[in-house]
Amino acid sequence: MTDDHLQRFAKNVVELQEKQQQRVDEQLMVEVARELGMSEAALMKVRDESRAHKERARALRSAGNLDLAIEELETAWAFNPLDVEVAWLLADGLYTRSQRGGEDAAAQWQRARELCQRVLEIAPAHAEAPALLNAIQNHYPAKKQEGAPVGLIAAALIIGGILVLGLLAWLL
Repeated sequence: MTDDHLQRFAKNVVELQEKQQQRVDEQLMVEVARELGMSEAALMKVRDESRAHKERARALRSAGNLDLAIEELETAWAFNPLDVEVAWLLADGLYTRSQRGGEDAAAQWQRARELCQRVLEIAPAHAEAPALLNAIQNHYPAKKQEGAPVGLIAAALIIGGILVLGLLAWLL
C-alpha cells in the first residue's frame, strides 16, 4: 500500500462529497476502496492515517496554531469523512477562524455551519455540537473595517473633552 493509494482514496472521497449527489457513508467508502484495488487492511490504514492527522490537529490547536490544525483536520476528514469528531473539530476551527474576519470568512462560516449540522444529523446526542451550532448561527463574521478603531477614537474624544473641561474649570 503506497502513499499514492492513500492520496487517491482521499481525493476520490472528497470529490464525491463535493458533488453532493451522494452522502458519503461506510458502503460508499468501501466501494471507493475496492475501485482503487485497496484491501480491508489498506482501508484500515486510511482510518489510522485519519486518526494520526486528528491527533496532530489537536496538538497544534492546543499550541495555538489554528491554521495548521485546520489543515490537519482537512486531511483527516478527507481520509475519513465518517469521523464525527473530525467533522466537529473542523467546524469549530473554521468557525473560530471565520470570526477573525478576512476575505473568505463568510465561506469558512458557511462550511463550519454545514459541518456542524452534519454532526448533529449523524450524532444528535453529540455533547458540544448544539452549542457550537448556536454560536455559529448567532455570530456571522463581520468584515473588518479599515482605518482607526472606533473604540480608540471614542476614548480619545472623551479624554480630550475631560481635559478641556478640566482646563476651563481651572481657568474660571
